[in-house]
This record gives sequence, structure tokens and C-alpha cells, in this order.
Amino acid sequence: MVDYSSKMTLASHTKTDGAAAARYAAGLLGIATCAETTATTMAEDAGKVDVKLSFRHIALTNKLITAHAQVKAGPSYRRTSDADSITLAIDRKTLEALSGTGMPGLVIWVPPPPMDRLYWYVTDPRTPLKTPTKIPKTQYLRPSLRYDLTRLYDYASWSYRTTSQTIGPLSTDVLPKARSAYKALKSKQWSNPLVGHLQVTRLAWRHITRRSKSEARRTLSLRAVPHLKAFLGKPPDRYTCNFVGLEVNGSVTKESRYLMCWYRQALTIDGESHSLLVRIREEITYPTEWTQRPLSAADITQVATLAAWWCKKDK
Repeated sequence: MVDYSSKMTLASHTKTDGAAAARYAAGLLGIATCAETTATTMAEDAGKVDVKLSFRHIALTNKLITAHAQVKAGPSYRRTSDADSITLAIDRKTLEALSGTGMPGLVIWVPPPPMDRLYWYVTDPRTPLKTPTKIPKTQYLRPSLRYDLTRLYDYASWSYRTTSQTIGPLSTDVLPKARSAYKALKSKQWSNPLVGHLQVTRLAWRHITRRSKSEARRTLSLRAVPHLKAFLGKPPDRYTCNFVGLEVNGSVTKESRYLMCWYRQALTIDGESHSLLVRIREEITYPTEWTQRPLSAADITQVATLAAWWCKKDK
């Protein structure tokens, strides 16, 4: 298997073999997601599907997820690019065919040589389709993709709405009450729908109580602590996953990102509705040269930690 983590020295060209690109993308998809991949039937090909992949859910390992992918190859699909993103000319029919109810489909773009990575895009199942397609340059194929696809699979089917919590009047002992409630959170094993096991450590507490925050904002966050237990194990109304960076330490690479979760109209504070925002730090570790060896799910580890929370008044 070719190592695309280092740039290949192939000459640039303007014509791309789509079938060859699809085979190449299918191979790397299977490795990155620890999945079984299969070629599509003629009917599926007519439905804008090039590759099917089946992989294990990140938390519920007895659950098998099936996803579809459409491969686009070559320079003709690139419309523009800047320092942060690449804009591709993906037609609306392709996006519509890969959307709908259930697991949204993937679009994989194979750049022309010389290339060092394949880029992926998936529609948000809860927002209208957007064209043209803009892909962040950090959104390229690597072993963390199985976590992203599992989240999208769950996110597409969530219908549960968490019951709003009413926070009591402000008292003079808000800090001791918050400290006691946070200690109780730390002592419990949390399972979060986005990340699976969620650690609650001193990380979020230090962030919320640091002196650089205004007293009003700090107090509002502290008042919410006894109610966090009603949300940490529940799916949010919306979330985003923001890439932070890659740290290569010899044979091991650690990828860091932050998940931002919105629980809309979650809290009533002093008679006014507030949304609760929760930030989770996620670190995913995998072999640096993951394309050069057999990769199993056991080679990929993840640690998720509560990083912060705060309240925002609803408009």
C-alpha cells in the first residue's frame, strides 16, 4: 500500500482514471475505518454510490454501520482553494443521492498527482444542502474518520429532547455547592453519545474558575454545575467537531480536536431561558505509518475529556 503521508513524486496531469481512483480510495477507506469495503452494483452506481463500507460502531462494538461513498477524482472538480479550504464542484444531484434519512453518504476527492492525501466531505443531516462543496484542508482521510462517521450515523437518527432544568435563585454559597456537585460528577463513569466514555477531570473546573473570566460569567457557569448530570449522558441538539492538530511522536500520531455541543433551551435561570454549551476535548491515537501495516481497531485509541461548559441566554 502506498504511503500517502509523504508526497509522491508523480508528474501532474489533467486527466484522471476514475475507476483507478475509486479502487485506490476504497482501499484507503477500508484501512482507515477498519472496514470491509465492497464494489457497488449497477443500480447502486446509478444512485451515485461507488463504494460501500461496513465498520464497527466506536462505542457499541456489536453494532455494524454501513456507509456509502462517491469518489470524485482529478483537477476538474476543484473550483477554488485558499489557505483553509478547498471548494469542489460537486453537483446537487450527487449530494441529494447521498443524503436523506439515515446515514449520510461520503464524497471522497482524489487529487491529481502529486498528492499526499485524500479529502472527504459529508452532508449535515440536519441542515439544508449547500453547493458548491467546501472542504476544510484538515478534513482528509486518516483513522479518526471512523469516529466521525459513527457520530454522523447516530446524529442522523437522534430525536430525543432533554428536559429543561430550572436553576434555583442565586445564593452566597454558589461556589461550595458547585464544587461538591463537580466532585460527584468526577466520581461517576459517564457514557456520552458523541464520544462513548467521557472523563470528568479537573480540566473543565480549572477552565471555568480561572480569574480571567468575568465574575458574572463564572458565577453563571458555577450555578449550572448541579444540573450538568442531566446532560452529559444525553445527545445534544447540535454539535461541531473542530480539528486542533496532529502530534507525531515517532511511530505514534495523536490527533486532537474539540467537540462543541449545544443543548438548546436547556436551563431556566432567573426566569429566562438559556442554552447550555458543552465542550469536549478528544484525543485519538493511531500508528503514524498506518498505511504501511495491517491496522486493527485495537491500534486506534481515544480519550475524551470534559473541557468546559457555559450558559448562553436564548434570544
